[in-house]
Amino acid sequence: MNNTYIIREAVPDDAEKMISYLNQVGGESDNLMHGKNEFNVPVEGVKRKLAMSKDSENSVVLIALDNDQIIARAELVGYYPARIRHRAIFSISVKKEYWNQGIGTEMIEKIFEQAKNMKIRIIELEAITDNERGIHLYHKMGFADIGIYKDYFYVNGMFKDAVVMQKILG
Repeated sequence: MNNTYIIREAVPDDAEKMISYLNQVGGESDNLMHGKNEFNVPVEGVKRKLAMSKDSENSVVLIALDNDQIIARAELVGYYPARIRHRAIFSISVKKEYWNQGIGTEMIEKIFEQAKNMKIRIIELEAITDNERGIHLYHKMGFADIGIYKDYFYVNGMFKDAVVMQKILG
């Protein structure tokens, strides 16, 4: 197992690395929102998003770095309206060469810590139904299935369902 990586909050200066990372991981799996080189947000846009997340009271972007390269990313996006402010949407990705090394588990644990500090009670996510590895990880981390989102993803010319999951923090 490779333990040379560090996990920290992403900052605006990480924008260019983030774009490269997202365009690479998009090509390594059909389970993400975009495919290889489909993440076409300008650097300034990513910088703005990272700055907003850093300043937010209920959102955070964490990255894992190995030799100064992003190898994993986890994001928690909180809702603004008062009545749903206790909820946030979660997403995560890990570079394929780093799969099965515990990085996803560690990132999720750190997200849970952050969420509790931000007074978030419910974390939600959607996972494409054939993402067995991801679903296994989410179940291991205490997420429960709450429904199926029909035709959620359109991948390789086919519609795919997603399982909707939530974790209620203590």
